[in-house]
Amino acid sequence: MRALKGIDTLLHALAGLNQGRAQPLTATIVGSGPDGDTLKQLAARLGIAATTAFPGALPANRAFELGHTLVVPSRKESFPYVVLEAAAAGKPMIATDVGGIPEIVDGTGIRLIPPGDADTLARAMIETVNDPITARVRAQRLKMAVADRFTVSRMTNAVLEFYTAPARFPEPRTASPSPATAKVATPQA
Repeated sequence: MRALKGIDTLLHALAGLNQGRAQPLTATIVGSGPDGDTLKQLAARLGIAATTAFPGALPANRAFELGHTLVVPSRKESFPYVVLEAAAAGKPMIATDVGGIPEIVDGTGIRLIPPGDADTLARAMIETVNDPITARVRAQRLKMAVADRFTVSRMTNAVLEFYTAPARFPEPRTASPSPATAKVATPQA
């Protein structure tokens, strides 16, 4: 748990959604890190401590059992394996449009949201709650796409192909000297 993971955005979205709601939405924040205590304090300040659990670090398959939808509110990512793991598990997902996430979900109907936008995240969360069938259909599409595109052999071959391809550099230009900088040899007397 650290700031770049955007968990504070998730907590703000959840707090906004639960205002005046008879049946509040819950969140289970899985993981550990330097900002864990700060995030627990934020949940308390936002009035959602009773509906937000922080069980610590868990294996992905155990964590996925604790909720209906995986929310990845990251501000920055590289190529998050949790997204691949959730896809392989067929878990409905809401994620931000950062790092390698767009590459993973490309062509699957998973809509990505901008990082740090609690209002857009809240809308995506409520849409998923209100239409779980569409969320599951998208999750199945993503599962099939990931199973096809991100196999060990395909990923290994892509890396090897990248590193063994001949380097393609532009041809060096041979510049002729400009008149202003050309030196002209003159006969010496």
